[in-house]
Amino acid sequence: MLKLMMCVKRRPDLTRREFADYWQDHHGALVRMHQDVLHIRRYVQTLTLDDALTQESLRVSRSALKAEFDGCAELWWDSLADHLAARKTPQGVEALQALMVDERRFVDVSRSQLWYGTERLIIPD
Repeated sequence: MLKLMMCVKRRPDLTRREFADYWQDHHGALVRMHQDVLHIRRYVQTLTLDDALTQESLRVSRSALKAEFDGCAELWWDSLADHLAARKTPQGVEALQALMVDERRFVDVSRSQLWYGTERLIIPD
């Protein structure tokens, strides 16, 4: 399994609520619409908990950096080869372009981070 992780920073002109609503209601639906052509097996959105005191307590307890993002997106594919193959078809190129255009409507991509990885399951479902 290939996984893409993206620590998402919202655009500065959006409130937290506007960002969360758009991400779930519009972008989530758009990803679902294109999941077959892009061979997406799973998609999860995780919003950061909107509780500054709890977040700061966690950060301090570990001497960690402050989390500077608004959420995390996770997408899964069967393999890197399958993921890349889907992006080479005309339908895949069109779907990917639609998702990237929409992403810029609510995400500050220049302040977000993303990477590919593989999971190592330690505690099963």
